[in-house]
Amino acid sequence: MTRTLSAALLVAMAFVPDGPAASAAGADPAQPSIITASSPAELQEKFCAADATTEHVLVLPAAMFVDSEELICPVGPYKLYRILEHNDPDDFEYYLDPPFGTTGRLGCDGKGGRDMKFVAVNCRPE
Repeated sequence: MTRTLSAALLVAMAFVPDGPAASAAGADPAQPSIITASSPAELQEKFCAADATTEHVLVLPAAMFVDSEELICPVGPYKLYRILEHNDPDDFEYYLDPPFGTTGRLGCDGKGGRDMKFVAVNCRPE
């Protein structure tokens, strides 16, 4: 499991030019941050505190999306879920839907194979 998470983190970090050290060295604020979590409680803590005006990449266990969890943030509840992609039954589409009708929120989605243990989900300001 740790090996798989490490591989997912390396892939996600490849999209950030200077990796995690960039934020400490005054990186471009337009670069997405990478948020990892291993439980819904940890995700809620980190995600709800994230800056809703910048992009983020979430690297999460795919199992977090199975039971349609909710994250309760100050702007409202976010819903985690996955659906089988209708055009490609070997893949799931992963969502972290923002509360309807609020401002200062993030909309998140991604795609991954049915057998993947970890997925990366892109979040953007809405």
